[in-house]
Amino acid sequence: MIASLSALLAPHDPAALRAAIRERRPLHLRTGNADLFRALLPWSTFNALLRSERLFDARTRMVRRGRDLPREMWSYVGRDQKRVALPDQLQRFCQEGLSIALNQVHEAVPAVGALVAMLERTFPARVQTNLYASFGRDSAFRAHHDSHDVLVLHLHGTKRWFCYGRRADADAGTPVVADDRLGPALWEEVLEPGDVLYLPRGEVHRAAVEGETSLHLTQGLMWPRGSDLFTWLAGGATAGAAFDDDVPVYAGAAEMADYDRTLRAALHRLVDSFDMAAFLAAFGRERPLHLPFNLGLSTAPEPNCRVQPMTFPDTPLPAEGGASFAFNGGTVTVDAPERAVLAALHAAGAQMVADLPALTGLDPDTVRDTVARLARRSLVLLTEGDDGAASG
Repeated sequence: MIASLSALLAPHDPAALRAAIRERRPLHLRTGNADLFRALLPWSTFNALLRSERLFDARTRMVRRGRDLPREMWSYVGRDQKRVALPDQLQRFCQEGLSIALNQVHEAVPAVGALVAMLERTFPARVQTNLYASFGRDSAFRAHHDSHDVLVLHLHGTKRWFCYGRRADADAGTPVVADDRLGPALWEEVLEPGDVLYLPRGEVHRAAVEGETSLHLTQGLMWPRGSDLFTWLAGGATAGAAFDDDVPVYAGAAEMADYDRTLRAALHRLVDSFDMAAFLAAFGRERPLHLPFNLGLSTAPEPNCRVQPMTFPDTPLPAEGGASFAFNGGTVTVDAPERAVLAALHAAGAQMVADLPALTGLDPDTVRDTVARLARRSLVLLTEGDDGAASG
């Protein structure tokens, strides 16, 4: 488990990434986490995902030379009317330059799910993770830009990335950019296991495998936008009389003009009085999180079970007693031991159950019972054993 942004980027200061996000510029960081990144999603786990039902649903893409391969080219319909993959065909396509994209992989791989949970606690953004496996030197995906920021974590193999800058038309029309419109690359580098690459929204880029294979994760960071602000304003406006009135669709010209003036005045008051800080706080509280189930683990957490908070670092927790706070679009209340465990996790990051008594002042039995109660409410994420986790 990668317990914090500091651990993810070590030895680099997270301030470097935050500065790149603020300035809307690409950033490449070579961390000391090659083994930790490889452990996030080994090749064996990737192959297990291909054996699951997700291989044939909309979350999986097989792409070669910029085009999706029809399922009929690498699978057949069996006697039970279910599709069956042809491993030898996939091997052949891999030799010809194939990329396999598995979307929303955080839903299937616990270590990646824990990573997403950490990022959602760290950034005021919605987060989605996709996995890309590439084979052969040909680039399966053409140069393109994304409609959100991207954080690339390179896990296996090597891949050469090219960045071309943010195009003036990057937010319009198709995200694919034709080769004759690319121009020279403004940045070029080979990513290795443990590397992190940040690309701002609209940055045109492409990548090609160096060697035979490559595996990387992309974290889509979807920040609050102006459209979210309008939605928030509209939600707060519904109680106002001017916005509750029916539009007089059959009114005469004079009555409609009067209604128009009244509504415009109400809209001006609404816009002039909105609080950006309040909007950002509401966005953070109300955005849906990827909550864990913790089934089985929450019955009796073992001493070597790792506990990661799902609550945000700025959650207001008093020094003693219980507390109530906003979480995942609602309000939750915790008792004194639950508040003590959450406060310790906020201060020290993810911890083993065995380490929490010293941090909370609670006895071991109370800690285990408290962690179990928090887990059943999805306020913490439990992970079995020490998986080579990085804390900090």
